[in-house]
Amino acid sequence: MAIDLQKNKQSLVIAYEKVVNDKDDTDWALFGYEGQTPILKVIETGNGGIDEMAEELSSGKMLYAYCRVQDPNTGLFKYVLIHWTGEGVPENLKLKYTSHLKDVQSFLRSIHITVPARCEQDIDAKDILQKVAKSSGANYSFHKEKAKPVEPSGPVGTDYQRVIPTKEINISTRDKFWAKTEQEEIERQKAEKQQLEKERKNAEAERKEREIHETREREKRISAHMQDVSRQRQAEKKSEEENKELEKKRWEQMQKESSIDENERGHRSDQLRKERTAEAAQLVSSTTSSARDFFKQKSVERPSVAQKAPPPPRKIRAEFGEKEQVKETAPPVRKETVKPHVEPVHQPEPEYIHKPTYEQEPEPAYEPEPAYEQEPEPAYDQEPEPISSPTVLQTPDLLKSNLPHRQDSDAEEDNEQEWEEPPAEDFEFKEKRVPSYHEDYSSEVQHAETQSNRISGVQHFEEPEDEQQQAPAVDITPEMGKCAIALYDYQASDDTEISFDPDNIITNIAEIDDGWWQGFAPNGSYGMFPSNYVKLIN
Repeated sequence: MAIDLQKNKQSLVIAYEKVVNDKDDTDWALFGYEGQTPILKVIETGNGGIDEMAEELSSGKMLYAYCRVQDPNTGLFKYVLIHWTGEGVPENLKLKYTSHLKDVQSFLRSIHITVPARCEQDIDAKDILQKVAKSSGANYSFHKEKAKPVEPSGPVGTDYQRVIPTKEINISTRDKFWAKTEQEEIERQKAEKQQLEKERKNAEAERKEREIHETREREKRISAHMQDVSRQRQAEKKSEEENKELEKKRWEQMQKESSIDENERGHRSDQLRKERTAEAAQLVSSTTSSARDFFKQKSVERPSVAQKAPPPPRKIRAEFGEKEQVKETAPPVRKETVKPHVEPVHQPEPEYIHKPTYEQEPEPAYEPEPAYEQEPEPAYDQEPEPISSPTVLQTPDLLKSNLPHRQDSDAEEDNEQEWEEPPAEDFEFKEKRVPSYHEDYSSEVQHAETQSNRISGVQHFEEPEDEQQQAPAVDITPEMGKCAIALYDYQASDDTEISFDPDNIITNIAEIDDGWWQGFAPNGSYGMFPSNYVKLIN
């Protein structure tokens, strides 16, 4: 890596010119690198000579010292470059900066000798001056001196004298010289060892002192850190306890509020249940008594209506009469309990109920037309809907029949139309004619068989008995009030609700709310149920 002399060139030139100028007191300048970079800079200058410059040297750096000294032989100024490489300099830096010495010598042009140095012993002013004197090559002085007297010399002899080495060399003097030299070397080595031992002891003492100081500082830092950690843990513990206390209070408050809300909710639920039960009981008692009085009054006021000609027979009237007959034979359950309870009525066992109704399946007269919704019944509209025991009777569902529609003559349609819209009083009286059930029923069966054979072209149509049971149908009577068919099964959650299965008929429905209604289930129980589980059929 090449040395950089351009960045700090101006300061380098100024320091160099001060040392070279004889009129300036500055006699040395010290150059070094900027950190780990190859950029050369001026570190220090001074006028105290080599000894002052030696104090600025560091064992961990590579430095260049440019000094001005006086030649002891000639008395002229000579310039010395000291290349300092400390003992603590890494080897990689030594290899990297080896080529920089030539560049520095080229930059500092007036250099007489270059002295490499690694320790303080290598920088001795006397040794450097001796090297400067030897480098001059002549022992003269440019200063003016007085002439010394010269002794007259004798005549030069012409004879030759042979040199005898044994006479010229004094053995004792030689031995003394070598003994003295050896003694000096021993003393020098001893002094060097003492110096090294002294330096080692000083370094050991400094190291121990430094380690003690570092240990104390480290213990102080650890102690301070432990105190900080202890304070932080105490603060965290205190904060955690406060949070636990707040959480406990909040939880207790939430439990208290939840208990209060639960009690209020239970109280409201009980109160609403009691109100619904009382309202239902009042409604049942009032509507039942009103319906009975109404029917008794109508039967007494219009006895002559029975003499009128009956309308054409129809299945709905026969089934209604049949239900009236079964209802009269049912035990009076309502008198036994205060709460309205409806007993389920089982299907009659005689075969004449099943077979005639089954053979009436081809009867297409029962078309899906809202007969009761179109008929004006002011008597029932004026009174509340009666709630009585529902009668479940298995009859074939004519709506689900796959047979074609009935095609009657115009006369039959006129008669049927006249029968479908009778006066309310006549219809009410006909519903009371229970004794004429068998006669009407037999004529209706014959009429249905005749019409079905005429339309379908077959004499008789029978299905297995299990298929008859799969299509049950319940005719709606005015006593049943508003009715609905169950779309899904529902299980009651408490005694104020009812349970039912799909296709069950729920009667005497009271719409107490948009989502909840009240009515009688097929098993005779009375209570609430969700309105979206059923579908109104009248």
